[in-house]
Formats: sequence, structure tokens, C-alpha cells
Amino acid sequence: MNRLITIPFSHFCEKARWALERAGVPFREDGYLPMLQTVAAWRAGGKRTVPVLVTDGGAVDDSTDILRWCDEHGNAPPLFPGGALGREVAELEEGFDKSLGPATRRVAYHLLLPMPGAAKLLAEKAPARWQGRLMRAAYPLARAAMTRGLRLDDASAERSLRRVDEIFADVGALLADGRRYLAGDRFTAADLTFAALAAPLIIPPQYAAYLPPLDRMPQALLGIIDRLRATPAGAHALAMYTQHR
Repeated sequence: MNRLITIPFSHFCEKARWALERAGVPFREDGYLPMLQTVAAWRAGGKRTVPVLVTDGGAVDDSTDILRWCDEHGNAPPLFPGGALGREVAELEEGFDKSLGPATRRVAYHLLLPMPGAAKLLAEKAPARWQGRLMRAAYPLARAAMTRGLRLDDASAERSLRRVDEIFADVGALLADGRRYLAGDRFTAADLTFAALAAPLIIPPQYAAYLPPLDRMPQALLGIIDRLRATPAGAHALAMYTQHR
């Protein structure tokens, strides 16, 4: 069976998981807490990052490549259509990957990692008991490594939130003509990628199971979630989860 190596609450992993489930592709998820996925990803033939999809034909180690693999091997309408529409979808999808995904991740981690009890919350979401025990013991080191690796500080988080607002405004402008989808007249990789990569800052119910409960999140993050959900782009992401997830 295909194996998907993930950090379960990673929005890039959610993007890949959504595509695989939509395509009806059987797979087993092999989940790890942050910092613990590196060896598993490397041993599977990927890089240091996840998701990595392990198939009979080798490893697919990029979330966009996994979406394209699903188009080739799955049973759902393609996420990347052909022709001019396909080029439009690919451009939107790549833009979300490069800008929205890193920005929402930085904002969420910046607010979540310093929370009182963050180590306990991470341990509760651990895919295996040994991972939870290790995270509790090594949380200060893991937090420091993630802070350095993601360049988490007030200034970078503020810049990232401004970027999120800009992207949400751009998506809202696209939707202003009454369209149901970001490109064409059906669900594509543009919609899936936008919704999945926006998820850390809108918390759709279908994604919330991988995260701490809302009542245990910082007030600053809850304020961002409420504000973004109320935008046309936030409403679109939530609708994509309701209708297609």
C-alpha cells in the first residue's frame, strides 16, 4: 500500500492527504511530530521535509507533485485541467504554495509555540506514545530549533500576517464576480491548495482534529481566525472544505 509520511497537522500534509482521499487512492499515513519526520522522510527517498508519498514507483516528495500524481493514478476529475485553464490553475497553485503556506505556518507557530502547556498539547497530538514522551522531554530544544528554522519573531510574524491579508484580498477580488471556484467552473488544485494552506488560520472543522481545541488557543490567534473567516476568501476556503472535503 502507498504510504504518506507526514506531520499530521502540517497544512502541506493536509493538502496531500486531501488530494489522495479525494482521488480514492489507498494509503497509510505514517505521522511524526515536528523534527522527528526527518529520518523517516530521508529513508523513504525524500528530502528532510514532508509530505512524502511512498509508492511502488518510488517516492514523491512535494505536495504539488503528489496532487499531480493523484491526477495520474486516482479516480477523481483532475485537479490540474489541460490547456489555458490548466496554466491558470498551476499559476495560482504555485503562488499559494510559495507565499500563503509559509506565511500561515509562521503566524500559527509564532503564536502557538510559546503557549503555556504547548509541550503537553503537542504530546497529546503525537501519532505514537514514544513521540509524545520525547516531545515533552525535549520541547525546549524542539521549540528553539523550530524558532530558528522558521525565523519566528514578532517582526517576521507581522510581515507574514500582512502577506496573508494581501493574498486573502486578492482571492476576494477573484471571487467578487460571483464565481464559485477560483479558476474555471469546477474544483481544482487552486481551490484545494488555497483552502488547505489557509487552514491553520481559519481552522475548518475537517482540519481541527489535528490541532489543539479552539478554547485552548491564544486569544491573539482566535482573533485572527475570526477575522479571516469573515472575509470572502475565508468563506471560500471553508466552503471548499464543506463541499469537497
